[in-house]
Amino acid sequence: MKTLAILQARMGSTRLPGKVLTAVYGKPILEHLIERLGPSQEVDRFVIATTTNAEDDAIETWCRANDMACFRGSDWDVLDRFWGAATAFDTTPDTVVRICCDNPLHSHKVLDFVVREYLKAGTDYFSNSNQEPDYLEDGFDVEVFSFEALRKAQDAATLLSEREHVCPYIKKHFRCAWKKADPEYTFKLSVDTPADLEAVERIFEELEGSGDFGIHEVTQLLKQKPEILDLNKESKINSGFEKSLKEDRKVK
Repeated sequence: MKTLAILQARMGSTRLPGKVLTAVYGKPILEHLIERLGPSQEVDRFVIATTTNAEDDAIETWCRANDMACFRGSDWDVLDRFWGAATAFDTTPDTVVRICCDNPLHSHKVLDFVVREYLKAGTDYFSNSNQEPDYLEDGFDVEVFSFEALRKAQDAATLLSEREHVCPYIKKHFRCAWKKADPEYTFKLSVDTPADLEAVERIFEELEGSGDFGIHEVTQLLKQKPEILDLNKESKINSGFEKSLKEDRKVK
């Protein structure tokens, strides 16, 4: 197994409880994500990484019903959860991918683009997003890093922000690079609120006849129909990370 994609999921969202199994355009968000990432040519295995909290029993049940690998670990220490998921199989991956499960519009085309750019760049970390102000493709975020970088982060990261959000330690201490999949993409399309859900639902409706659409089709749609963005204009990118930074402290 060379490349393992770990999909981060939990039911305990404060702004939209149960969101990863909330229906959008006729299917749970998690189901959309798996179907849209599944055709990837660069990922050898997918695993859902959720918590040991009772409310996340529903995610494990969904995974079993849909023949998806599921790993359960810490609620708040997501870095530790990722380390557990990355080492849960007989074969150790060379490359680890991080994707959050609140991105129902995500695309295997973006996933494969980022993995290929990572391999070309020869860095320890590569992403199309999560680096303001120049690199944000919210709703299509992919972070790719080496297994060894993950190992070092698991051993050495001590701050709350580093452990809650998996990659900050890696981004501080390893060779990193970024490139957007679509230079024109500037939108907020991860699902954190009911308004985000409404905007995503509208995009699915508009692109229903577009088949296996990706980030370019979404960009063109929102340029043609910017009123869709009015539905969630109050929604903010990376508010969870900002909260962690405000509350940052040593936890390990």
